[in-house]
Amino acid sequence: MADYQIFSDGACDIGKEREKEFDISLIPFYVSLDHEKYFKEIEEISLEKYYNYMTEHKGYPKTSLPSVQDFIDAFRPVLNEGKDIICTTITPSLSSSIQSATTAKMMLEEEFPNAKIYIVNSWNITGSQTLMLMEMAKMKKAGKTIDEVLAYAEKAKVDARIHFMVGDLSYLEVGGRIGKIAALSGSILKIKPLIILKGGDINVGGAVRSRKKGLSKLVDITREHFKTTGEDPKDYYALVGTTNVWEDVPEFEAELKKAIPNLEFLSSFQIGATVASHTGPGTLGVCFAKKYEAYQY
Repeated sequence: MADYQIFSDGACDIGKEREKEFDISLIPFYVSLDHEKYFKEIEEISLEKYYNYMTEHKGYPKTSLPSVQDFIDAFRPVLNEGKDIICTTITPSLSSSIQSATTAKMMLEEEFPNAKIYIVNSWNITGSQTLMLMEMAKMKKAGKTIDEVLAYAEKAKVDARIHFMVGDLSYLEVGGRIGKIAALSGSILKIKPLIILKGGDINVGGAVRSRKKGLSKLVDITREHFKTTGEDPKDYYALVGTTNVWEDVPEFEAELKKAIPNLEFLSSFQIGATVASHTGPGTLGVCFAKKYEAYQY
């Protein structure tokens, strides 16, 4: 059985500690504050500087997906070692990262015809993508084959969810991502939409006019999800993520744990530039994905 390496584009927001702990190789997105010079997220520009630009300067930064060459440069050394590759990408409804990764795969398959190179459309982003990657890494450590890991990813992406509240709707408007959300209200910039990411697409979960009501509604939406689907919360891991409103995290997480006591929460994380460029600062939400042991193979 050939060894393999797990990759992901940087939209997963796994963070440096988990990236190292779970041996995940990242291909980062690019961030631009002036819309001219682009820097690799975290590697060349910190999230602190990025969020400071948004909050202090009221700026609207831009992001750019990893290039085909970025994926080739990341994949080739691993293939030269005789390893196979499995790589998750952000849902294509939010970025075309999968196109870069797939083109790189096709080019490298000519050079390495015997290698397995799997590109997985995760249907997810940020925390739920991270949770899937962590489970994939656990499977690898447990001796599972790359094909078993692929089978897990294809199942898990269907069940994974993100429920979050947008901090500033103007960023969705500027980024052209407002879509379905525009139908919610005539005074659109005064509301806080609740968004559900499922099946790779953004869905409206409701709208509120205060953060407190929004967070309470997110708890209700999450509890109702498990009730409606019949899924057992103990089969899932969850993460609370925020762009920069850390003060809201403890209470929100406590309310989620109270409402869904069997759902296991891992330590919270910071949402990265790819998501925040569209949602703005002040974004907060919960992500969850199914444990690999809960599936039948």
